[in-house]
Amino acid sequence: MNTLRFGYLKVLFLILSLVCFSATATSQEHQSEGSSVLSDGKLTKKELAAAMLTAEKDLTSMLKASMSVVEEEVENSGIFGPGAWMVLKDRKLKKVRLDEAAESAPPSAKLQVFRASLRSLARHNKIDAALIVYPGTITKEGEKQRVVVVEHEHRLGISGLKLIPLELDEGDVSFGAAMSQEKSFQIFYDQKKKGA
Repeated sequence: MNTLRFGYLKVLFLILSLVCFSATATSQEHQSEGSSVLSDGKLTKKELAAAMLTAEKDLTSMLKASMSVVEEEVENSGIFGPGAWMVLKDRKLKKVRLDEAAESAPPSAKLQVFRASLRSLARHNKIDAALIVYPGTITKEGEKQRVVVVEHEHRLGISGLKLIPLELDEGDVSFGAAMSQEKSFQIFYDQKKKGA
């Protein structure tokens, strides 16, 4: 009889524990939903300004890091190759590294590897921003001009392309004023191909 009563007490204790813990978890869940920035589905002007400031800081830090590498490579060898940077969820800036096989690939293949890698990280919510740089040329007033092509995207809804003129004169590198263009998202918010 004592073992039967002890069994009932264990079951009763288990039920009471579950009820208490689930009530606590539910109340905490509702509190966090109500205090969320997007709890009402709208951003205030202050929240929007903070989000835009974050995006600007992320994109600026990636651009500075990438242009520093481009400048160093051009000063050393007269050319530069494609490169990519990302801002992780913890706001850390990181250069994307390729394995040996991809490192020896042609520049166009490297670009595809960078885009695919960044797209995968974005889909798995590992990064907030991405930037890819590669060499290009434009024709301006009938003359070909070297440019640094900069593709950048941010999870907060920013996507663009910059063409930055590049001059190399006796080992000194200089950059002209950037020409900005809009571009569609390729890393964040891309549409998965049907059947993929």
